[in-house]
Amino acid sequence: MSDSVQAPIFKAAGELAILATEFRVQLLNCSSSGCLIETNAHVRVGTIGTLRLEVDGMHFAEEIQVVRCQQIAGAGSVYHLGAQFLWTSVPAAGGSLRRAMWRVPDGWRTPSPQPLM
Repeated sequence: MSDSVQAPIFKAAGELAILATEFRVQLLNCSSSGCLIETNAHVRVGTIGTLRLEVDGMHFAEEIQVVRCQQIAGAGSVYHLGAQFLWTSVPAAGGSLRRAMWRVPDGWRTPSPQPLM
């Protein structure tokens, strides 16, 4: 007599699934509407995710959608991602990257050149 184990079958008609993947990124440029990110992985245009960053000990998170992914020629496995911030909720006062870009502390800015007189 042989025993068999049958795995349960789950039906997912119309159900939403989330696949989470983490990437190491470097923030190259940021504004109140989106950002330019450098990473070592290709990410499909249209991908939606959460960008989480720590800057000077402060934590930020923002929902983004990838609008551009370009491999950098001659740099190996390096990609530049253009991402726009999504309006999935009202940005939190303390942890919103887009709100931080409205009022950037002086330490994060590149000083403007002083006019020569």
